[in-house]
Amino acid sequence: MAEHHSRTMSEGPKSIGGAGQGVKIGVVLAFVLVFSAGILFLANKTVTNKKTEALENQQKRLGLLAHGRAEVIETWLNGLSHHGDRLIKSDLFRLYAAEVDGIKGDLSAIFGAVGMSEEDAPEDGAALAEQLPMMQNMLREFSTYSGFLNARILNKNGDAYIATDGHLPPMADTQVSLALASIVNKGVEFSQLRKTSQGLEMDIYVPIFPPEAGEDNINAIGVLMMTRQVTGKITELLSNSALSAKSERTRLLQKTGETFREVTPWTSQGFSDVVVKIDLDKDGNIAFGDRTSLSDSDQEVYSLAKRISGPQWWVVQESDYVAAMTPVDNFNRTVYIVAGLGILTAFLIAGLAWWVLAGVQSQRIAEEFKILANQIDDQKRFIDSINANIDEFITLKDMDGKYTYVNDAFAAAAGRSKEELLNMDSAAVFGFDTAKRLGSADNVVTNENRKITINEPIFLRSQRYQFQISKSPYHDGKGVCQGIVEVYRDITEFVAVQEKNKRLIQRAMEALGSTIEAADPYLGGHTKLLAGLSVEVAKNMHLSEMDIAEIETAANLSQIGKMFVPNEILTKPGKLTDEEMTTMEEHVEHAYRILKDIDIAEGVLTAIYQMNERIDGSGYPKNLKFDEVILLARILSALNVFCAMIRPRAYRGAKDPQKALEILASESNKFDSLVVTALADVIKTPAGEKLLASKE
Repeated sequence: MAEHHSRTMSEGPKSIGGAGQGVKIGVVLAFVLVFSAGILFLANKTVTNKKTEALENQQKRLGLLAHGRAEVIETWLNGLSHHGDRLIKSDLFRLYAAEVDGIKGDLSAIFGAVGMSEEDAPEDGAALAEQLPMMQNMLREFSTYSGFLNARILNKNGDAYIATDGHLPPMADTQVSLALASIVNKGVEFSQLRKTSQGLEMDIYVPIFPPEAGEDNINAIGVLMMTRQVTGKITELLSNSALSAKSERTRLLQKTGETFREVTPWTSQGFSDVVVKIDLDKDGNIAFGDRTSLSDSDQEVYSLAKRISGPQWWVVQESDYVAAMTPVDNFNRTVYIVAGLGILTAFLIAGLAWWVLAGVQSQRIAEEFKILANQIDDQKRFIDSINANIDEFITLKDMDGKYTYVNDAFAAAAGRSKEELLNMDSAAVFGFDTAKRLGSADNVVTNENRKITINEPIFLRSQRYQFQISKSPYHDGKGVCQGIVEVYRDITEFVAVQEKNKRLIQRAMEALGSTIEAADPYLGGHTKLLAGLSVEVAKNMHLSEMDIAEIETAANLSQIGKMFVPNEILTKPGKLTDEEMTTMEEHVEHAYRILKDIDIAEGVLTAIYQMNERIDGSGYPKNLKFDEVILLARILSALNVFCAMIRPRAYRGAKDPQKALEILASESNKFDSLVVTALADVIKTPAGEKLLASKE
């Protein structure tokens, strides 16, 4: 019994200790499970809050951008209407309009009196008819000075009695309706944008009041109608600002009847069809939401729109869905990774606790921590080694712009030690002007708390580099921005190669033009002259950089089809027969066949194919007329004939440039008069004179 009691006593503490140890392990496991569930709950809540916050920020950002663009456009429209104030608020025009209104809309009393003697002229219209030429001149001067295409004055019945173009062309019903609406409402009216050969145009209608003081209770007696070419301005208003992100776009919608169309002044049509249904809210705006892009049914975007006061226009602000959600997705991924690491850490801790409770020696735990510390040190040395051998420059700046860290590559390029660069700013390293440019990007990073990438030329130790610089904010544990991380990538050689390739392509085009001209001895220098004059005329007509590049390429390739025309036809001294002319005209089809399978811009190919057309339909190969021939082809059409006339041929001598220009102007039914006018301006410039001198 004593022995049994002794054995029981000796085993009791171990049994009790084992039971207690099991309870402790159960408590640890329960804690781990509760802790893991809490981490997952917090992770899900954080992810949900982040997405909600991102959508709210996206809505605020797009709303601010749309509101800002709408205000800019409204200010511009108000400015257009105010242009007419100095005309219609002058006592002379008000008095004249009041006198015209006094003849009760019978304009024959004015126009019938023009050219009559005082005895024969109607009594109430003679004085008005006598003043009419002066009023027309004043209106014409106002229109020219204010940048309008034309202007006219209408009475209360919508009949025009003064016009800048010297006569009174008929007006569309919509124009008359808007003029009458301006008179009835005693306010400014704007027409819809319309596409013409000169680009997008619109009309502005401003009511005219009699000369009595005050206008609140006085009816309008007429209206000033002004027509403006707005292609360039609309393009400028829709272009991305410095505040716009890469994935954000601004669009302009116009409603005509029940149809919405997007205004696209940079396209040949001027408008694009809207592929989605437009739903307006009670305020006439498009609410923020996730929807299909206006012009691409396969692209998902966040967008909203604000109605513009005046014409039926809406400013639409879009942001790509993928780009908007990428930061959220990255954040979600990070949160779940951190949550997973937290749960993994909890299990590791539980495992360590189990080993401790199971009797693992504290010395063994210490050894494990020592090994872990050694691994951390090894990893730190490994990372430092990688960082020291990276070619890209890596820096860290505080909120005052002082460097707190630079890697070896940056220090070597700056010609200073890493220790010396610490606490220096960009001005001390790069100079004041470069630091000022970089500082503007720093402000965007810190103020908007986002990453940006810029390309900047920078001089280091008197040597010019081209860098791609990525700037990102870094934060403390509370999410407060503490500074900027910069990564400089040297793209100097890449930029140089791009420039070299561009020069090689240009030389190849010139060489191809010379090869083409070798087929016809009378073509020598024709292509080069045509290309040079085409570029200058396009600049004079204020075409875009893309159009200028396309017309230069088209001019250089314009004669490529003649390589396949028999030489005896190309060099025949006399007039070609009908069969020979048909063979000659086939050079257009030869050119199209050669170029259509090459990666070449559609505008270039179309310009080459249409350059022998005439606006009256007498050209070839398709007998196209004015509106069917693109502008680039109309330019090449006139300039190709001009260059041919001022150079000698086997059957005639060269014509004087001025004489050739007069011939083109006399054939206004064949050649675009705007192109001929621009050519006349160009050949008087130093650049034009130099090109004409080089033809010799």
